[in-house]
Amino acid sequence: MSEYGYIPEAPEQSFGNNKGIFTPKDIYDLTRADLWTPQLGQLELIQSQTLSGTPSTLVFNDLQTNKYDIHFMTISNFKPQTNNKHLALRYQVNGTTTTGFDYKYAMQRQTASTSSELKIGNDSKIWLAYNCGINQNSLNGYIIFYNLKSSYAFINTHFYQIDKDNNISTNFQTAVRDEIGGVDGIEFATSGGNLEHGLFSLYGIRSWE
Repeated sequence: MSEYGYIPEAPEQSFGNNKGIFTPKDIYDLTRADLWTPQLGQLELIQSQTLSGTPSTLVFNDLQTNKYDIHFMTISNFKPQTNNKHLALRYQVNGTTTTGFDYKYAMQRQTASTSSELKIGNDSKIWLAYNCGINQNSLNGYIIFYNLKSSYAFINTHFYQIDKDNNISTNFQTAVRDEIGGVDGIEFATSGGNLEHGLFSLYGIRSWE
């Protein structure tokens, strides 16, 4: 008997088109070859990066946008090198960091005693969190990226932290890059100084190809 229960020859297998009677080993082998149809909507890790050596930027340039329309990123225990810095995101297009004022976003910020809204129609970056501190309870949150390979790359974000004044702070945001050309890189930086500590993990959300 040939692979996947076929006699005398197994058909070609592909994502979304699996034929045969499969043993656990068959499923394992096809999964490793990225040919097995998994549960749609599952998270698939693309890359994790741990900050080391206080770099000025952190870049993800393996987005696999030919495979995923939606990406999900977690940021855990982020700290800037110096106190009271903001965390920012910019995209790369054709390997070059964008510098135009092409970003639009709206953010709701909340602490235990204050609330504020930001509405920005033209900025050179997307500010993800403000007033990041260097205390023990650092910044945590997530970003959902939609359609990075299209001209209008949208995100939704949610972050929380103990800020530079030791206040509990949280924010929600939606943002878009309004410019022709798909994104092939994501760059993180601060409002001044360097990055120091944190784990950044990028996932793709599996959908039909």
